[in-house]
Amino acid sequence: MEGLEQTAKLLELIRERGFEPGDKLPSERDLAALFGMSRSAVRESLIRLDTLRIVESRPKSGVYLQPYGAERSIEAMVLFAETNTPLTAAEVAQSVELRSVLEMEAMRLACLRRTQEDLDRLQKILADSAAAIARGETLAEADPEFHKAIVAATKNDVLLRFINVFYRMSRKRREIYFHEEQQSKRSHAQHLQLYRAIEAKDVALGQQILRKHLKGVDAYFRMFFSEAPEEGDELALAEPAPARGRGARKTPADEPRKPARQSARESAPVAARRSKATAARRKPAR
Repeated sequence: MEGLEQTAKLLELIRERGFEPGDKLPSERDLAALFGMSRSAVRESLIRLDTLRIVESRPKSGVYLQPYGAERSIEAMVLFAETNTPLTAAEVAQSVELRSVLEMEAMRLACLRRTQEDLDRLQKILADSAAAIARGETLAEADPEFHKAIVAATKNDVLLRFINVFYRMSRKRREIYFHEEQQSKRSHAQHLQLYRAIEAKDVALGQQILRKHLKGVDAYFRMFFSEAPEEGDELALAEPAPARGRGARKTPADEPRKPARQSARESAPVAARRSKATAARRKPAR
């Protein structure tokens, strides 16, 4: 295990031990003994965490966990996602907001700048997606490839780097989101609509479809990032609860509790007499 994986392991172990922002971490030697890692591995991981501004090395003092804040590297959020470390509510909301802003602008630029090569790339991803669905597989891998291909069509490499961070953050959560088969089918259908808008260079239509596409997904990612999913939550999180519109069937859980079960054949007068008798028994004697 090397590089980011090694750093992620150390960060996860630190979190499991209950260290909080501002806490001083044990020495390299103690961390190595505590977590069963070599001192060189601990040293390299701490250097990476310091670069990401997750920890701060203070000369002649030690290493401290950094508090949450704007100074923390955006790459640190990827590391947190990889280790199932919940982000703050503000980080979740701001990440989802940034993704929406960037992808909406990316759609505009893609419609204006796309080439035939970009269209060919999108067509291939769509074909691969359709084949995956036919095999009963999910779009957990194909979905980000399609969105990143749209951003690549803007010819703005820096924009693509920012978008790529979000998809790296959401890798584990996407596997849960697409666990339900209908999610893959729904996303694929909307991807086809997005492709046709880009092909036609229709900015307004492309942004309208993308806004609808992102709206439902964003709600899930707000939930996924703010709290690490528990085992067995996949089905509960994969599909939104159906809206209770007029005429919708109620489930047993939706029915109000009844104080007592009455016979289906019991008439209204009999029920009334039973209620009076019950009240009389409960009335205190004078």
